Formats: sequence, structure tokens, C-alpha cells
Amino acid sequence: MDYVKGEDVTNNEHLAEAIDMTREGSAPADGTTGYDEPGSAGPDFTLRDSCFHVAIEELEKISTAPGDSQEEIDRVLRMLREARNADDRRRAQVMAEAHEILQNVWVPPE
Repeated sequence: MDYVKGEDVTNNEHLAEAIDMTREGSAPADGTTGYDEPGSAGPDFTLRDSCFHVAIEELEKISTAPGDSQEEIDRVLRMLREARNADDRRRAQVMAEAHEILQNVWVPPE
């Protein structure tokens, strides 16, 4: 299966999933999307919480990234971990920034 990443195609499923999760996690925090509804992804867990969890988990699984790409992945991991417990607006903003960065990262298949 091939995953579209910007104008390139990657078949690294972990990067593709992280890109998808950061896109979803960047949903507006204005209450219209339901991403910050308590319990929307399980007891005491919101959909945005889930996006953070899955994005971090998938990025941690990447083991084939070349040097520059790994540096960007590490940067995104730091951003996500630091913002995981911030307010909803900040978390949406960080997810949008992470999404933009990850779209410019290339990782070969695992």
C-alpha cells in the first residue's frame, strides 16, 4: 500500500499514520468538531488525546529514517510530548505544526 505525503509517495506506514493523526488532531478547538469532548475516545479520553497518543506511538516505531528526517521526527516528538497536556487550542496548534513538518519528512519503508 502506498501513502501520499505531499507530492511524494511513501510506503512507510508509521509515517503515514502519524501524518494522518496530526491532521486529525489539528481540528479546531472551538467545540464544533467533538475532538475535545470528554469521553469521545473512551473514559476520560478525548479524540484529540487519542490523536496525540497514536501520533507519538507511530513516530516512535520509525527505525529507517535518514539523519535529517530523524532529526525532524525527534523535533516533532518533543513538540507533541510537551503539548500533550496543554489547553485544547494549543494542542490543535501544535498538531497543525507537527503535520506541516511531517509532510516534508521522507522515510523509507520499514
